[in-house]
Amino acid sequence: MDDRDQTSNSDPAPAPASIVDGQEHRVDPRSVKVARIIGVSVTLPLALIPLIFVTIGWALGGIPSPVYFALFAGLLLLLALLVLFAYRWPAVRHERLRYLVDEGGLRIRRGVFWRKVVWIPISRVQHTDFSQGPVQRSFGLATLTVHTAGTAGASISLGGLEHGIATRLCDHLRPDRATDAD
Repeated sequence: MDDRDQTSNSDPAPAPASIVDGQEHRVDPRSVKVARIIGVSVTLPLALIPLIFVTIGWALGGIPSPVYFALFAGLLLLLALLVLFAYRWPAVRHERLRYLVDEGGLRIRRGVFWRKVVWIPISRVQHTDFSQGPVQRSFGLATLTVHTAGTAGASISLGGLEHGIATRLCDHLRPDRATDAD
């Protein structure tokens, strides 16, 4: 029995046989955890840098103790807020991200404050690809990128897809499936 068989209870429900169902879907919920891992692992070291410099300045006698403690407390509060934001934001973003696949193409709805709907007709697709960073790969997720004809918004990415769904979307959106006569 391999690891995938043991963890199947925590995996999302299996994808439908056809990727083309005309229904709106959310990206994989595991993408929230991936975004949190990446967000906190990037935010924490960057936010610690000012704390280190302030502490070095105080240790070398360049910053008086009352000023140091005020700066340290302020920076520590800022660090806590940044880490909280890096932890909470992916769940908020996940709630607002949807995609729909039909015979005509792909529609993506996203945005928390500024909402955006992107419709990608198959006839405009130049090529598709998907990528996986190390954290995405460990969770079985991928980012689909669709390259379209034209210059404005010529590449559209949809992250947080289960790897198999990203592969099937790439196949469905292949340019050789459509003609300009559509």
